Parts: sequence; structure tokens; C-alpha cells
Amino acid sequence: MTSSVILRPFRRLTQGELDHFLEKAADILRGNVDHSEFRGYVFALLFFKRISDVYVEEVRNLTEQLGDETLAKDPKMHNFVVPEGVLWDEVARKSRNQVGTALNEAMIAIERANQPKFDGILTSGIDFNDAEKLPRAKLINLINHFSSQAFDRAHVTDDVFGNAYEYLIRNFASKAGKSSGEFYTPKEVAYLMAEIVEPQPGDRVCDWASGSGGLLLQCRNYLRREGKDPDRLFLHAQESNLSTYNISRINMILHGVKSWEHRHGDSIRNPRHLDEGNKLLKFDRIVMNPPFSLEDWGYDDFQGGDPFGRFEFGMPPRNNGDYAWLEQVAKSLVDNGKAMIVMSQGVLFRGQPAQTEEEDGRNQSADAEYLIREGFVKADIIECVIVLPSKLFYGNSVPACLIVLDKNKHEDRRNKILMIWASRHFQKANPQNLLRPSDLMRILVPWRAFGDLAKAQELVGIHEQKLINEEEAERWRRLKDIEDAYAPILEPLGTVATELAKLESVEWRNSGYPSKADYSAKVKELKRQAKDLRRIQEERDKAEENVNEHSKREIAHIHEAARDLRRICSDSIEAGRYFTVSDLADIKVNEFNLNLPRYVDTFEPEVEVPLGDAIQELEGLDKEAATSIDRLRRVLEELDHVK
Repeated sequence: MTSSVILRPFRRLTQGELDHFLEKAADILRGNVDHSEFRGYVFALLFFKRISDVYVEEVRNLTEQLGDETLAKDPKMHNFVVPEGVLWDEVARKSRNQVGTALNEAMIAIERANQPKFDGILTSGIDFNDAEKLPRAKLINLINHFSSQAFDRAHVTDDVFGNAYEYLIRNFASKAGKSSGEFYTPKEVAYLMAEIVEPQPGDRVCDWASGSGGLLLQCRNYLRREGKDPDRLFLHAQESNLSTYNISRINMILHGVKSWEHRHGDSIRNPRHLDEGNKLLKFDRIVMNPPFSLEDWGYDDFQGGDPFGRFEFGMPPRNNGDYAWLEQVAKSLVDNGKAMIVMSQGVLFRGQPAQTEEEDGRNQSADAEYLIREGFVKADIIECVIVLPSKLFYGNSVPACLIVLDKNKHEDRRNKILMIWASRHFQKANPQNLLRPSDLMRILVPWRAFGDLAKAQELVGIHEQKLINEEEAERWRRLKDIEDAYAPILEPLGTVATELAKLESVEWRNSGYPSKADYSAKVKELKRQAKDLRRIQEERDKAEENVNEHSKREIAHIHEAARDLRRICSDSIEAGRYFTVSDLADIKVNEFNLNLPRYVDTFEPEVEVPLGDAIQELEGLDKEAATSIDRLRRVLEELDHVK
């Protein structure tokens, strides 16, 4: 008699499934309260669940290998430990009235057991007994939701969990509006910034307004794409919001970042990355997305002068801190350093030059922002300005720009600024628009060619193939993710199908089963197993089909953009609608105003309609108008009749 097939009790989650699971966690928080009020609680709970499940898994595996549970629990055997009595399953079982206190005590115990790495990461600004910030019903629902899924490495790999954590950050940003959205930079923009600043192994990279840490992680990803060691980057970050600061620390830990220095505090008022002489530490690369047009940036704190000497081009205005960030970046770059900053477009044109009575009918001093911008241009450290589409950033629909600073421009780029108008091509989405790989190529080609049309045409094919290779690599990664998740549970399908076919091909008397009832029961059991497995197989096939279709669309967009770029770069007039290189003389003529429509032809020509089509359309409109008038006349007649 053939033995029964035993199915695996679980399968590993795919990236998409884990993303969806965490999206449901965010949905639990729906209501009138801003998500930013309790995002710190959610991320702390999720981190607690992850490290608890991983620790239990590690202890179990080590005990099997070593045969000694006490040795398996030795802290030296683990990257982090969860003390006895505060594991997730123990805390989650506490009563409704006890769970808040139990969570607070667990977080404290975990931090103490993992000092100094975890200091304050789970407790700063968080009190699970504060029902006003996180209502008890929502807390219980979150605990139950997280308890329903194992987060050990057998179910969720480190890469998948790290990616899902970033997905949850993005989800919160989309749901929470401005208060939570301002700490998240879309990964497509972060990818673009890393590609342009090109960090190298051994570089110090800083983000003075680090938010969730995504820009720094993308710099690591850039090295990985280049086949270099991401652990050779030395990351530095500072963040003023305590909850966001802890979220970013967790983000770094979950992504396995080994070398990073993270500080909490206001980077303008109290920069905390300082050298031994108490001066600003200098960095090779800086990437940053600071708050746009911050009014309370610290103007009054620097009336007696700035101890760090940042405002060499001028004191930013009292009610707008955009240039305070830009001057801090310029000051904290090494002599050959490069930076890229997300800014509101106002920095390109706000402020007026000095006016005399003869010129303007009155005497007027130059505005602060005008003088600072003039200083940046004359110092020749602005290398490129890129205008982005609107609605890319959560909580802010204002069109943004990217400013590339270079303290040591290549000789052929000196006293020149590349202007790229990149606001035409994007994917419309809700609540935010998206940049596709093909849209990024439309920026990277003119950037790397620095406006040289012949070089740009050569680069199109190179970038086209590079992006296709990256898309194919991502497709295979996602397909492997799906296969690894489904393969263990689908492994018995062949055996089940073979055994079922064998039994159905013979009479029950020849099957080896003692009775017809036993034979029928076995056939029924195998049919059920085969049906369940084929349903799971269909699930897998559908997931793979979705991945392939998405990849096919993206590659089609890349080919389309490449064809369009070749057309654009073959005609200087057409290229001038997308990018141009302006020299210092041009910029002086424009009074140091860097608003791109002064340099790039941003005008959108009206679509020409053939005369015959226009006449036909007008005739159709005339008929519609006549019909409407006739209908209205009849209604009025009926009303008169009623009277």
C-alpha cells in the first residue's frame, strides 16, 4: 500500500504578498487621525515581531546543530537577542488591559539587551499605554494582524523583509499627507540621484535631512549595480523628527548596513556631524530632500553669525530656509565633492536684483535669495538643474527641481550649467505620479552627455541596454522569488498526480487496499490534494504572468523612449525643448534667474487639426446645439401648458 503524501505546512511569502500584508496593517489605522501620529508605533511593533521571530528561529536551529539550548542562547551567537519573557508570542498573549505595559517593558528589555545598537530605537517618544496616540482597539488589531504571520527567515528572507519595510514607509507616506509624506523620497527619484552623484567605494556619503534613509540606501544599491561592495560606503545621516529618526535606524538595520553614523537633531541649528575642531565634517557625496520652503529654519539663531561659517553667499531670508540647506551642503562638501538636492523651484528665481531710480523708478537693494543664487553661480558650483513633473512627492504637489552641486567641475563644464526640462514624461497615478525607468533615461542621457548631441546619440543605446538589463534582472529576481516561495509546497504535485493516475487505472481489488472503502477514501484524498495543489499552481502561474507582463510593458516604454531620444538628439531645435547648456554670460543676461523657461523651450505647440476635420467638428457641434435648443423649447412649451 502506497503511503500518504505529506504537504509542507507553510511556504515562504513572495515580495508582493508581504507588501500586501503590510498594506493591510496600514489599513487597520484608517480613521480621522493622521497616520503620522502613530507610524512610529507600527514600525516599532513590526521590528519587534521580526527580531523576535528571527531570534526564536536562530535559537531553534542552533540547538539542533549544537545539541545545547543554553549555548544556543548565548548572545555571542546572535546579531541581536530577545530576552526571556519578552518574546512576541509571550507579550501578544497579554490581556487587553496588560498589553500596553507588557509592550513598554519588552521594548526596554530588548534595548538593554542590545546596547548600544538599539538605544532608544523602540522607546523614544513611544508609550503603548497612550491610547490617545494609538487607540487600544487599533493596537489589538495590529497585534493580531502581525501575529497571524511568521516573520522568521524561513518565511521571509532579509531582502524581502527590508524591501517590504520600505514599501510600508511608502504606503504611510501616501496615506498620511504632508505631515508624514515629507520624510519619504520616491525610490525612482532616489535611484536617479544615486546614478548622478555616482558614489564610490570609500566615500563618505551624508544626508542632512535623512527621513527614512532611502537616499542613502539607494547609494548602496548603486554600488551593488556597479558590481562594487556597498559596505565600502560610510553613511552619515541626521534627522530632526524623533519617530522618523528611529524608523530610519530600523531601516538601516533591516538592510544589513554595517557602517553608518546616525544622529538625531535639527541639522541647521545643531549639525551633529562635526570634526575634532568642531567644524562641519566634510563629505564626498551628499544626497538630500529637505523640507521645502521651511519658515522656522532658525534665522533668529544666527543674527550674531553662524559658528560653522555656512552662509558665505549671504544670510537666507527669515521666512524661507531653502538656501540655508543649500549653503550647508556647499560648506560640508570636500573640495572635489558632489551633491544632489531636491528643492522647490522657487530657489531658481525668487529674489530681485538691485534696482536704481533710473532703472526702476526707485532705489532697491538686491534680495537675499538673489544674492545667494548669484554667489552660487559665480562660484561655479551649480552643475545641473533638472525640473521634475508635479505630484511626485507625497504631501506636496508643488513641482520640484533637482540641483547638482559640484565643487570641482570637469574643465569642459566650467562656467556652464546644464538645464534639463524633465516634466513632460511620467506615469500618471493616484495619489502621486511616478517616474518610469524610461523617464529616468530621458534625464540620464542628456546629463551624461552634458548637452553634447552627438555624444547623447551614442549614449542612448548604452542606456537603453543598461535599463533593459536591469529590468530583466528585476524580472528574474521576482520570478525566482515566486518560484522559491511556491516550489516547496508544489513539490508533491507530481507524486500526487502519479499516484492518483495509478490508482484510477486499476480496479480496487488490484490496488493493494484491503477494501473498496479504503481505496475510495484514498482516491478522494488524492483528488483533494491534487485540486488544492493545482489551485496553488494556478496562483503561482498568475503571479509569474503578472511579473512578465509588467516587465514587457516597461521594456516597451524603454524602447519607445530610446527612439524618441534619438529623434530629439538629431535636431538641435528639438533638443532645445528638453535640455540646453547655458554659460555664465547667458545667466548674467538673465540676471542670475535660473528658471528653466528662460533657457529651454518649454512651450507646448498646439496640435494641428486639418481644416476639413475642423469644419466637420463645427458642423457636429452646430447640430448638437440645435438639438439642445429644440429640446429646451419643448420643455418651455410644456411648462406654459401646465400653467
